[in-house]
Amino acid sequence: MTREKSGFELFKKNSLWQDLPEDFWEYCSAHGRVRHYAAKQFLFFSGDEGNLVYFLLQGRVQILLTSEFTEKIFRVLQAPAFFPETVLDGKNYPYAVIASEASEVFVLERKLLLRYLQQNPQALWSFFQSMSLDLRRAYRQIKNVALGDARSRLGAKIFALAHVHGQETPNGVRLTIPLSATELAGMCSLARESVSRILSELKELGILHIDKKQITVKSLDSLQRWVHERNKAE
Repeated sequence: MTREKSGFELFKKNSLWQDLPEDFWEYCSAHGRVRHYAAKQFLFFSGDEGNLVYFLLQGRVQILLTSEFTEKIFRVLQAPAFFPETVLDGKNYPYAVIASEASEVFVLERKLLLRYLQQNPQALWSFFQSMSLDLRRAYRQIKNVALGDARSRLGAKIFALAHVHGQETPNGVRLTIPLSATELAGMCSLARESVSRILSELKELGILHIDKKQITVKSLDSLQRWVHERNKAE
């Protein structure tokens, strides 16, 4: 119970979830359970029956869009995070989720969450806020993929990752998630060779510092200007 409580404390301090009443977390603790996942272990697959919801307490997970032959990293989530955001429609999971690293997740049956929300509709606001943020991020990613060239797509993705997963350091904003060129290519629907070439360009311009899988954005303003210049040049 102590681990569950400490995990929920991350949600209680988060601006999206801090307005949920204490009895919501007590309800979850009484009806759900904590699961531990090793790195590269799937939580669920695309098309599985959507009968569970997940609160990420510790660690990171990747949302994967999959087909028969390919998969794309759509987003990376770090604690605290709630998923899947499509919980209210009662349909199958639209994507797969895999642990990026050892992770701790609180799991609750979807029907039990809906029961609480039906009895306490004011609690829906936090979930609406979370879904709205997810939708905005999805629109932004669709825009970058549909309208941007390879450079603007990769630059915009690194800029977004720096805002969500960045940590201020004396040398700039360091991405707290290690990312290879292959993983970035999957996120941007680009070839690995193209990503490696663009990363080298950004290093030469002094916008990025890269040490193996560790990326530091030396100046977010410079990266943003670089992306805008690419968009204007189209």
